[in-house]
Amino acid sequence: MLRHIFLAALLIFSSVSHAQASSYHAHAWDYDEGSIMPSGDNRPVPWPWTLAQPFPWDDIQGLWKVEQDNYVSYFAFKVVKQASGGRQLLVRQIDGETRRVLAEGPGFERDNIVFAQMTSCGGATYRLKLTSFKREDSPQPPVMGNLYTGSVMVLSMSDLGDKSAYYIAHLQLTKVSSRFRFTQDTCLSH
Repeated sequence: MLRHIFLAALLIFSSVSHAQASSYHAHAWDYDEGSIMPSGDNRPVPWPWTLAQPFPWDDIQGLWKVEQDNYVSYFAFKVVKQASGGRQLLVRQIDGETRRVLAEGPGFERDNIVFAQMTSCGGATYRLKLTSFKREDSPQPPVMGNLYTGSVMVLSMSDLGDKSAYYIAHLQLTKVSSRFRFTQDTCLSH
């Protein structure tokens, strides 16, 4: 009988602890994930995807910025040569306000587009797509940054965890610096 009371108490204690931990993680998730993707609408996408240019590997490395309404985020890109001779893009997303690392992941090129699967510090996964267009093919005026780049870079973001979601954010990137150091600060250090 004492054994059953002890087991029941253990089960109740563990479920309460799990509920508190889940509540904490849900709260931490909201805090960490709040600035990863911009809120937006589902207007038709004006970008002429069939006119994508070869990916600008020589120009992509550095720090880039996206901005839409109150949403500001930075993306650090580092080109890494693979043993096979191919190239991979290391991507790190940085909060525009706090300068904290939000997410990171590797990117690979397919058909002139680089796809990166990002993992946030809270554990969410989402996809980035980087596409380059000629300035004259841009349906929107190119956003001017600190540095001139020969093409218009478009960053597309979508949530991989929500299978029912059809929202994809499409934002122009502007290059802020070519000399951004890819430091050892990662999600694990925050």
